[in-house]
Amino acid sequence: MGLCQSLGLLAALSLVACDAQISGGGFGTPPDLIGPEARRVSLGHAVGRRLTREEYFNSLEVVLDVDLDADDYDLPRDNRIPEGFRNSAEDLLLSPARVRAYDAIAEEAVAQADVAGLVSTYATCTEMRADCYDGFVDRVGLLVMRGPVADTERVFFSRLVNLAQEEGEGFQEGAALVLRAMLQSPYFIYRLESQAGQNVGEGREVDSFELATRLSFLVWNAAPDQELLDLALGGTLRANIDAQVDRMLDHPRARRAFRQYVEQWLYLDAIPESFELGTDMKEETYRLLERLVWEEDVDTMRAFVEDRAELSGALASFYGLPPLDSGFATYDLSGVPERIGLLTNASVLAARTINPSSSMIDRGLFVLNDLFCQSVPPPEDPELREAIDEIAVPETSGLSQRERFGIQSEEALCRGCHGLFDPLGLAFEQYGSAGQYITEDEFGNPLVGGGTVAVGDVNAEYQDVEEFATALAASETVARCIAEKSVQHAYGRKMGAKDENVLSEVFASFDAQGRTYRALIRAIAIHPEFLLVEVAP
Repeated sequence: MGLCQSLGLLAALSLVACDAQISGGGFGTPPDLIGPEARRVSLGHAVGRRLTREEYFNSLEVVLDVDLDADDYDLPRDNRIPEGFRNSAEDLLLSPARVRAYDAIAEEAVAQADVAGLVSTYATCTEMRADCYDGFVDRVGLLVMRGPVADTERVFFSRLVNLAQEEGEGFQEGAALVLRAMLQSPYFIYRLESQAGQNVGEGREVDSFELATRLSFLVWNAAPDQELLDLALGGTLRANIDAQVDRMLDHPRARRAFRQYVEQWLYLDAIPESFELGTDMKEETYRLLERLVWEEDVDTMRAFVEDRAELSGALASFYGLPPLDSGFATYDLSGVPERIGLLTNASVLAARTINPSSSMIDRGLFVLNDLFCQSVPPPEDPELREAIDEIAVPETSGLSQRERFGIQSEEALCRGCHGLFDPLGLAFEQYGSAGQYITEDEFGNPLVGGGTVAVGDVNAEYQDVEEFATALAASETVARCIAEKSVQHAYGRKMGAKDENVLSEVFASFDAQGRTYRALIRAIAIHPEFLLVEVAP
């Protein structure tokens, strides 16, 4: 078996070893521990988590300056946890399919990369001798693997350059093999943090390289760049967190990360590529939020009542508006109340139409779960589901969804849960499964769209979706939920009762600084718990 053919096998074996080390207590030598006075943390960040599909490709762009299309490779999309994101550690498992995909992706990434430029930048010398091998491995390894290269890793990577020489190849070819192997190393594929320490359950401060990684994935959803790592290497990153967060927020990578976050938060990834106008619908939502976040830097709650939108000509026609241009153009929707703000974007409505006959429930659950951060347990018990099915009003009854679910919610078995989310779904009664505005359903039933919302600090009657959106825009509960969702995504796990302090403190900082997205990211980055990792047994 040749060197290139064996590289994938070596990477797979390395990943297996990584899994064993993660379960056995972590990597590396822990930095100095915080003293007994350190505040206790819940679980802090989820540690030892694999990079998501998006994080992996984003990181390739950072470290090698290559732009690969994830859809060109057989790397599966990561699963989403209920009411959460695709970066939850509990679901980020490895598989043979992923190992094979990493090998193919690494080969193509290195083929596209400027290996000669990387050698020129990171090699201390290019002669075929051990100190030159080690110098390149140490310097490029700091970038690719987000920290100093361990002695055992250096031996392995340097041996690849030596093997290239034995096969008659030069230093550049050996460097390419090193890069391929590094992109399949557990130190690249996983976000590894040591949990070793003396006081189990308490926190130690992350080291400078762990901090650089946390900051970069928070803002960019990607690996740290050379500037972050240089600050970490020099021991000055901690003193420059604010400046670095601002620098990263000003970089185009922050916009890419924001889109990826929005796609998951609003379930836009549930809209298939084949969905008619699906791409245009999602683009409307992205552009709305991007304008408020990046161009105007305003209170994120304004998204619920914003009356300007960027629409393609085709989407404008879908909304019943005269197209201004074949491409995207800005529309004043102040006289179109049924298209008020984020919640009436066709993308948001279509994404939460899991079943057209129960879209009212799907959309109500979305508002409850992802805008109020409240949840109800799904009826998973077979006997309970059977009992619910027996009292369900069939779709063939000719009744509207409001009428059907209104009858069901009168039953004691359904009242507790449906009483929470049905009133939220009624606000979207006048929207079809694709987000089109309708005034009657397929049975000719008139649709009114009014109701009552009584969740959190919101207790109001609404006559239409505009009044509903206005009530949510003024809600502190909803603003807190928006902050919580960002913390959840940053930490890679669901929030629980032990997280109340960090959530309240992040929200207080976010609120005091105008509730902008930039303020939210800063609030997460500078919070004391962001700097801690829990010591595990």
